[in-house]
Formats: sequence, structure tokens, C-alpha cells
Amino acid sequence: MNMQRNRAARGVDESGFAAVNSCGAGSEGIAAFCLARRRGLLALAVVSALLLGAGMVGLGFDSSLDSLLTRSDPYLEELERLEAEFPASAEIVFAFLAPAEESLFTPRRLQAIDELRGRYLEIPLAARHSSLLDYYSPRNLRRLFARDYREYSETELASLAETAAGDELLAGNLLLAEGSLAFSRIRLNTRLASESQRLDAAAAALGLRDELREKYPELEIHVSGEVLLEYSSRQSMLDDLGGLLPFVIFACILAICAFFRSVRAGFAILAHTLLTLLCALGALGLMNFSFNTVTAIAPVIIVVVSVASSVHVISIYRQGLARHMTAEEAMRFSLMHNIRPVSLAALTTAIGFASLNLSSSPAIQGFGGTVAVGIVFSWLLTAAVLPELLIRLVQCVGPDTEAELLQRIMRGIVASGRRFDRPLFWGCTVLAVTGISMLPLNETDFNRLDFISDAAGLRDYFEAVGERLDRGPSISYGIDAGGEDGAVDPVFLAQLESLQVWLEAREEIESTASVVQVLKTVNEMRFGNAGAYRLPHDPETIGNYLDAYEFVQNRDFPLSRLLNEDRSIATLTVNARPMTNQQLLDLNEVVDAGFAGNFAGAGLVHGSGLLVFARMDERVTVELLRGYSLSLTLITLTLIVGLGSLYFGILSIIPNLLPAAIVFGFWGLLVGTLDPFVMMLFSISIGLVVDDTVHVLTHYLRQRGAGAAIPEASAHAIRAAGPALTITTLVLTLGSTFLMAASTFYFQQAARLLVPIVVLALLLDLLYLPAILKRFDRMRVAVERPASRSLQA
Repeated sequence: MNMQRNRAARGVDESGFAAVNSCGAGSEGIAAFCLARRRGLLALAVVSALLLGAGMVGLGFDSSLDSLLTRSDPYLEELERLEAEFPASAEIVFAFLAPAEESLFTPRRLQAIDELRGRYLEIPLAARHSSLLDYYSPRNLRRLFARDYREYSETELASLAETAAGDELLAGNLLLAEGSLAFSRIRLNTRLASESQRLDAAAAALGLRDELREKYPELEIHVSGEVLLEYSSRQSMLDDLGGLLPFVIFACILAICAFFRSVRAGFAILAHTLLTLLCALGALGLMNFSFNTVTAIAPVIIVVVSVASSVHVISIYRQGLARHMTAEEAMRFSLMHNIRPVSLAALTTAIGFASLNLSSSPAIQGFGGTVAVGIVFSWLLTAAVLPELLIRLVQCVGPDTEAELLQRIMRGIVASGRRFDRPLFWGCTVLAVTGISMLPLNETDFNRLDFISDAAGLRDYFEAVGERLDRGPSISYGIDAGGEDGAVDPVFLAQLESLQVWLEAREEIESTASVVQVLKTVNEMRFGNAGAYRLPHDPETIGNYLDAYEFVQNRDFPLSRLLNEDRSIATLTVNARPMTNQQLLDLNEVVDAGFAGNFAGAGLVHGSGLLVFARMDERVTVELLRGYSLSLTLITLTLIVGLGSLYFGILSIIPNLLPAAIVFGFWGLLVGTLDPFVMMLFSISIGLVVDDTVHVLTHYLRQRGAGAAIPEASAHAIRAAGPALTITTLVLTLGSTFLMAASTFYFQQAARLLVPIVVLALLLDLLYLPAILKRFDRMRVAVERPASRSLQA
């Protein structure tokens, strides 16, 4: 018995290779099949990959941000309804900013706005331009600039600036911040435009912005608009797929070559990785899949996972060669040791990503499904491609390999674990409890700009404009009166006015706008005194006023923005002061309460995209945590079946759960704010870190089944699985680190969390898991032994 324990303790270092006989008939049969058919499997894999790869022509890009929205939110349906009732033209907005506390009403600064007015047709799809130079007041029926701006003296321009500041329509839309900020709006005809035409319009607008900046350096000039958002979103996808993906592949393969000191081994893994990408992307292309701002990073994750899964096969294969096995013997040994843990790891990782489909956000669903498909192909190609390639390319290893260095490190870890067993166990336990206790410190805060690159300078636009304004989000609502002309009924309008007065009295609201202001203004103009600024009370007068306004209305402020075609719905715009997403949600509850208290028989339609995005904080978080719970349950059940042990399957929850919990806990203490989409890392991380646990437990249980004692089995598991796990962790860390160079803030934040999660997972599996096994396995033996004796008696 002592001799058997000593051999088990030496593990892969010496004759512990004999333990391969306990791998099971299933693994042996699969290994024999893969070796006997390796040439045919390689040829089949290459042909299949090429055929599937042809489907990549069906891949597309979805540059809109609508795919981020959670389809389970009832507000989304209301938003789409209001957009259908009040169709709005796409527009590009140029912002001109004079130095702080200075006016734009100087000839030189107005010249910049005028040049844009003369050149806006250079932008494809441009239909109309409006700015303060073109402004026509529907109140006094006069233009702001009655003649060419160059004909005005400085004194006259200063007087015009005061006049403009007193015009509510102009000062609230085209001119802000006491005349230091002006907007020029370019309406686009995008009804029949293709995506490429919209992107061309965005590119032309950016080119025109850059030319104006160069000519007028004394002004800050920025540009924004939906087509700019689409352009920036598409650019971020191209940057990540076209720039980041090849770099990650090259870096990971270069790292493998350095770890194994073999260019040929790196070539084998490169072939495996490229074939995996061809199969995965080709299969998605056949389904006409379109990448969006979230799924664009999925191929990078597939590459990292594919490279990491290959490491286990090549590591054990090279250990066999180092012990003077033939290439086929070493490959048979590697496959028999790896088929079960690699299959379990692939299945559990796929489960982790597939669980993201519980989210109602198409972007999250697409990301999880894409990576899960890639993992399946990677697993299939591991057995089909690597045996033949490695046997042909890597037939011997030098005496001074990385295996010796990593084995020395593993032996040091084993010795440290035995020497400091109690401090390690209690220290890790305290760390885990501390991290979990700090999880509630995290708060989610969604910002849709996190999902776009700054290729179009949109962040600069919002930051520059935000600094000049004491204005937060504008929330749009529709109030459905329930019938034709119901929204212009005197009683309905009186209720709407009462709601607006109640809202404007609140500190967090700057102003409100609706058709009420139009009717009161027309009434004031009719009687010619400020005391007449009130609502008319009879339907006929209201109808006449609306007809009169339509006759003289400014094209920038049409009545169609305030009332729908049959006048059954009136819009209400609430302009809030700067606030967070949570404050925005609180304000929405205030509006709901005010509406319920002022209206009877009408319906409130929530038609603000900002509100839908703000509500994603809670919804995405809840859905992702639900998916995480399901993935943890399914992964645990998979390990129970795969390991053949209920006890150790349940025990595996500890090292799988803790890495993400600890890292997110300390993130809550140090940072405290999370993008809700980053919560995907809970499901993703358990799928990635379970690989370490599977390999350690598989080797541990194999040795325990062969009769080894707990300390010897634990030591063997660390020495056998530790080198490959260290390399896979380095590969995962390397790939995750490169995500910090992604073009969007979302992926940068995700990488900052994922790197410590995978590193901590390795440390816990090498240091904490052996201490856990020592205590819980002893406990299991202590419970089972009396039961066994009683049965024998």
C-alpha cells in the first residue's frame, strides 16, 4: 500500500502514468478511434470548415443600438407606438460653442454657422437646414435676421442676441447657454435610404466638421445624430473584429510558442483555432446572423477559449514525449487523460454562455449563442484536428522544457499547501466571506454611449454641450384621449395644463411642453396682452387657433409634433435637470402619479427611448442573475454526472462561485458602479473558471479511485493538471487583457473584471481547493465508514 501511495504521489513525474488504466473504457475507446481515424478526421474537419466558411458571406452588421433593448419591457411597445404616431425625420446636429460666457453673435462666429448653411448639401441625404440665421418666429411673424448678418453692426448684433434669448422657441432649441451655444440642424431624407447611404451621410458630416474646425479654431464644433451613432457603432465593430481579433490570435499563438518552446505546436493550435472560427462564423452566416456592438467581441472570446482548450491536450502529450513515449503512445495517453475533463469543461462553458439566452436583450442572446456555438466546434475539432497535427509536427521535446519549470512550481505549491494548510484555508475563507458581503455595494448604471467607440467624437459632443447647460434628459410621453379630436377637447386640455403646472412646480423639472403652450400663445396674440395667455374654453375657438398656427408654423416646430393625425393623442415633453438613471426612473414615477391624479379615461404612453434604456438597469440585472443561477445549477448537475459523484459535484460549487463573487465584491468597495451588461460576467466567468475545477477534481478522483490517500491524490492532481491550468490561465488573462484595448467602454470594464476573476480562479483551485478537499473528503470518509461497518455487521 505504501508503494502504491508513493507512486501516486509522484504523479506524472514518474511511473504515475500507469494510472491511465483507470480512465475508463469510454475514454480508451474514443482515444483509440481518434488515433486510428486521425487522418480521415483531419481531412473531414478541413473540408467541413471550408464548406461552412463559405457561409460567412451571409454575416452582416447591425449598427443600431435597438438590439440592446430588453424585449420584455412593456415600455418598448409603447415607444414603438408613439414613434409610429409621431414619425420623426433623422437629423444631424452641429453644435457651435463660443468660449465660455462669450456670445456667438459676432460676424466671425456667425460666419461659421453660415458656411455650414451654404455647404450642408454636401452631406448625402440632406434635405433641409435650420439654424438661428434662418429662424422665423411664429409669435411675431418675423425673422430674427431681417437682412444678411454681415450688414449688422456689433451693437445691433448684441441687441439681436438679447432678442433671441427672450424667444422661448429659439432659446430652447437652436440657441442656448446665454448665446454661447448654437445648434444647426440638418434634416435627412432617410425613409428609403440604405444603411450604406446613412453611413456615408455620417462620414460626410464628420468630414465637414473637421474642415470647419480647421477654419474656425476659435470655436468648438461638434456633431451628433442617430446616423453618427450608427457610424460609431459600426466603426467599433470593425475595430474589434478587424483589428483586435487578429492581434489576439497572434498574441495567443505567440504565447503558446513561448510556453512550449515550439513553433510547430503553435502552428497546430493556430490551425485548430482558425478552423474553429471558420466553422463558427460560417454556421452563423448561414443563419444570416448580424453582429452588433455586443456580439462583435464574441469571436475574440472564441479564440481565447479555443486556444485554452488545446493547451490541455498538448501539455499532457508533451509530458508523454518527455518520458520517452512514442508520438502515438503519448497522444493516446493525452487523449485518455483529457477526453473526460475537456468534454466536461466544454459542456459547462457552453452552458455558461448559453444561459445568457434567458435575457430578453437580443444583443446578450446573440453573444451567448455565438460563443456557445464556437465552443462546440472547438470541442469537436480538438479530437478531430490535434491528434494528427501534433503527431506529425511535434514528435520529440528537448530535455530542458517548460514542463520542468512548471512542475517545480507545482511541487512548491503542493509543499506550501501542506505547510500552510490552516492559514490558507481560513485566509481564503475570510476573503470569500468578505467579498460576498460587499456585493450589495455595487450599483448598476446604464449608459448607451458605453457601447460605441468615440470614432465620431460623440462623447466630446455630449460632454461639451452638457457643460454649458443645466439641463438633463427630455422625456416624451403621449396622452391618449381615447377618440378622434379627444386631445383638443377643452376638458382634456385643462387637465393637461393642470398636470404641467403641477410638474413644473417640482424642483427636478426645468420645464414642460405641449400643445397647451401653442394655444395659450395664439390666444395672447389674438387679444394683444399678456393677461390673455390662457386656454380658450370652446372647441370651435381651439380648432381655429390650431388651423391658424398650422398656417404660420415654423417648419422646425410643426403642430404634427404635438398632436397626431386624428388629434386623439397629445404629446407631453418633460425637460428635467441633470440626473442619474435612477433619478430618471423616480421622475417617471412622479409623472405617472401626476397623470393618475389629473386624468380620468385617458392613457399615458411612455415614448422616451432614454426611459427605456434607463429601465434596462434593473431588468438586465435581474435577467442575467436569473441566467447565472440556472447556469450554476446546470453546471453543477453536469459535474455530478460527469464526475460520477453527487458529493464532489456539489462541492465544486465553492471554487466555481467564489472568483466572480470576490472580485465583484471588491469592485463594489473600490468602484461601486457597474454597467448592467457587465453582469454577463457572472454567467461567463463560471463557464470559464469551471475548466480549472474540472481538471483538478478529475485527476483527484482518479487517484482516489486507485487507492491513493487524500494528501497524495491532491498533490497528484495539482502536479498533473497544474501546468496546463497555469498556461490556460495565462492565455485567458492575455486575451482578456487585450479586451481593454476594445473600442467601447463596456468591454474595457468587462476586461478589468474578467482578468482578476480568471487569475483568482487558478489560485483558489491550486491553494484553496486542496484544503477544501482535505477537510470535506475526510468528513465524507468519516461518515461513510461507520455506515459501511454497520452494513457489514
